[in-house]
Parts: sequence; structure tokens; C-alpha cells
Amino acid sequence: MPDDEPLVALRSGDGALIEEVRAVVVLADLPLVVHPPAAAPPPRADLLLDSASEWSPQDPSWTARPHRSLWVSTDPDVQAPDGGACLTLPGAAEEVLARVRLCTRRRHAQVVGVVGARGGAGASALSAVLAKACADKGLGAALVDLDAAGAGIDLLLGIEHEPGLRWADLAGDRGTFPAQSLSMALPTWHGVRVLSIDWRGGIDTGPCAQVLDALTAGHDVLVLDLPRAGMSTDQRRWAQLCDVVLVLATCDVIAAAGVQAARRELDGQDLRLVVRGPAPGGLTPAELAATCGLPLALHMRPERSLAAAIERGVAPGEQRRGPLMRGARQLVAELGLAT
Repeated sequence: MPDDEPLVALRSGDGALIEEVRAVVVLADLPLVVHPPAAAPPPRADLLLDSASEWSPQDPSWTARPHRSLWVSTDPDVQAPDGGACLTLPGAAEEVLARVRLCTRRRHAQVVGVVGARGGAGASALSAVLAKACADKGLGAALVDLDAAGAGIDLLLGIEHEPGLRWADLAGDRGTFPAQSLSMALPTWHGVRVLSIDWRGGIDTGPCAQVLDALTAGHDVLVLDLPRAGMSTDQRRWAQLCDVVLVLATCDVIAAAGVQAARRELDGQDLRLVVRGPAPGGLTPAELAATCGLPLALHMRPERSLAAAIERGVAPGEQRRGPLMRGARQLVAELGLAT
């Protein structure tokens, strides 16, 4: 088998489970490699599937990378040993197939999602400056607005009158999207290709997967501005495309509750916390991270002049020495996006 061939591995000795998983994986036209219970170490594979009903505490972990692993079972009463999600086959076959396709897709871009723990946290602004910081490093960067509740990220950036495609222009299209052609058709902001929602409406989920595929193929870094709460199945699949999801929170109890909700909703993803302080009640970023059980990727001071600057038509990131842009550059280094 070629080293670069997409691979799905299953740890199980249960014949019924093996056949159910094989029936799903074959729909993605991929091979399935089966390892016996307690097999170690985890093999090199794009997706690791582990049998929840056959696991024992002595087994080496196959779930160290939650976004690249999944608990499966044929028994609906079996729970995931680590408290996460366990998908029961055959009922959850479609969801397992979606995860297989996401994890085995051969792509170029590193994909970073950004989601706000509460309204007004500034997730769209962070998404934009993170993409800009990548472009400043000479990377091919694209920014995708997936928050249908917003007015459109092109308005935030002041490029709403720039020519180029928006989501509404792609509605109803079920064809393929050549990566280079799609990228060149988008408006540009400081070297970042931007796909935004606009006044004509939100996102047609039909072509969305193909659009995101094309953008990952045509760029070095793809930043997704994710919807904040109550994600649909399609929206959760957008998040599953991400190599890492940054959860942006203010340093307060309400934001902490929002972080916990995001963690439940995005279970299995590589989530990292970005905290915008200071804390009005004395809660520290480290305490917030410990309470929510997420690693703290960055603590940054608020950019107090940002709201007024946006009202004057100054986009986020225009202040190169401001906390927001400095924080974005730190994230590029922390996440290894430029390497």
C-alpha cells in the first residue's frame, strides 16, 4: 500500500462491528486495516476507529488526537470510555462516513476555525487578523465567513463594495470548483482571499463542502469564521474540517459557560482557548482555561479603540502594533502555521 494512500484503521475483534465499519469505509472507496483488541502502538492512519465495547483500561490510547479518532460500537448501550461521543452502527453510518471522508481528504491548507464563546467576543475580528498575519508571512491565506447570523465579514473589513464572489453567487451550484479559479474570483483584503456572506442571504449548504475543498486545495492556510452556537449537522462538519478550533472568550463567567457549550458541541475537535481580558471579577485566563478543561493558546489585552475604529471604517488589524494584531502573530507561531 502506498505511504500516501488515505487509511482508516479499526481496533476490534468483533466480527459484526468489523463488517459494519467495512461497509461504511468502502463507500468512501478506501481500504480498512483491522487491528486486534489491545493493539499498540496506534498505527499511522488518517482516522483511528476504536471499539468502545472491547476497550480495557490497560489498552494504549488510540484517542490522543480526538479530531483524528472515533469510538464506535454496535451496542447502543455502550458509552465511550473517555466520556466523549460513541457512534453506534449501523444507525450512525452516515456520520461515520462523513468523518471518514473529512479525515482522509488529501488537501494542502492548514484549516483553523474561530468561534466566539459569547456574542461580542470578537471572533470575526480575530479570524480576519489571523488570516492577515498569515498573509504577512507570505502564506496563501483565505478567510471564509460561515456565520450566517452576522452581517457579512466583508462589511467588517470595509470591502463590501469590492468586486468578487460572495456566498449568494454560489447558491444552487452543485458543480466542481477549480481551486485557482475560485480563489481568483474572490475579493482580496491585505493579500487574503475573502468569501463572505452579504445582504442577499446566508450559505447554501449544498455546494459548501465542494467550495471548502477547493479553498483548502488552493491555499496554505484557510481560516473559518464559525457560527457561535446551535450548530446544525452541516455546520458541525465544517468544524470537523478544522485542524484546530480557537474558542475566543472574554474573561468572565458568562463566557466560561459559552466555552463549555462550545466544548460539548465540538466534542472530539482540537480546541484551544483564546482569552481577551482583563477580568472584571478577578477571574484569570489560567483559571478560565482550567475550569473549561481547554489549553490556553493566548491571552491578549482588549483593543479598546477597535469598536470606534470600525465605526470610522478602519478594519481590524490596521493597527499593526495593537493587541489584536500582536496576538494573531503569536497564534501563527503557536500553531506552527508558517512552518
